[in-house]
Amino acid sequence: MRFVLVKNKQQAERAAQLAKKIWEEYYPDIITREQITYMIVTFQSPGAIENQIQDGMKYYLAVSDEEEIGYLAYTEEIDNSLFLSKIYIKKDFRNRGKGREMFAFILGQARERELKTIRLTVNKNNTASIEKYLKMGFAITDSVVKDIGHGFCMDDYVMEYDV
Repeated sequence: MRFVLVKNKQQAERAAQLAKKIWEEYYPDIITREQITYMIVTFQSPGAIENQIQDGMKYYLAVSDEEEIGYLAYTEEIDNSLFLSKIYIKKDFRNRGKGREMFAFILGQARERELKTIRLTVNKNNTASIEKYLKMGFAITDSVVKDIGHGFCMDDYVMEYDV
């Protein structure tokens, strides 16, 4: 697998298309369709992705056999950690080791930058992802509820991995 840094409008649009496809098939059992739509428009539209990149977030398209199969995004935090904001894989590529490959890339990014911790947030009802993170060595370190507007909130666990 290779990882392509999102650097232009066309790549941001492709990441947004992946987000829409993945979120609409994965999240209906976890959050409402209304919240999915709101979050895609607010946080994963091409413009939102471009704004996040301008603010320092790194987005990468995950490519396997010349097909874009997912994406990830992270940012460095001032406390010497990497915040893994997004890691998503198309349905047909899950449970085939692709998530581990993506995590290996992220771990490499953290080590290259000499960061001590990888941190992420995951919806408390996303049990499949929580189990995978725990198997990879993450630990639940906190619980947070964040208002994201329009009557929606994110009810998440904070998970951390010691690099």
